[in-house]
Amino acid sequence: MASPREMLAAVYATAGTRDWDAVEALIHPDFVLYEANSLPFAGEWRGKDALQRCAAAMYGTWADTKLEMLDCTGGDTWAVMVIRLTMHPKDGSAPFTQTICEAGCFEDGLLKELRIHYFDAAEVAARA
Repeated sequence: MASPREMLAAVYATAGTRDWDAVEALIHPDFVLYEANSLPFAGEWRGKDALQRCAAAMYGTWADTKLEMLDCTGGDTWAVMVIRLTMHPKDGSAPFTQTICEAGCFEDGLLKELRIHYFDAAEVAARA
């Protein structure tokens, strides 16, 4: 079986193609994604389509975004993807960049939990 690091990298690579059926094949039926309560796309997103729904909400918050995967590390059940996210506010103000870490937990080879951590969630909320 692939390591959590390899599995998380596969989820992100597949999500990058926007083939959501293929993404759902990598996600546990009891999947939950957590975004900080202070964010405009806050909350617990549940279900195999949760990643797609949350991504649409996050990307819909901005006029444009650029996502760059920097690194991925992991252990026996968890992996963390380090991402540079550049967000362009809809009000036309200058874009800004943050490093985020997305920690995924795997069960039976499927992504069961994803916790997304922004460097400064307050800045993201204020600029949205």
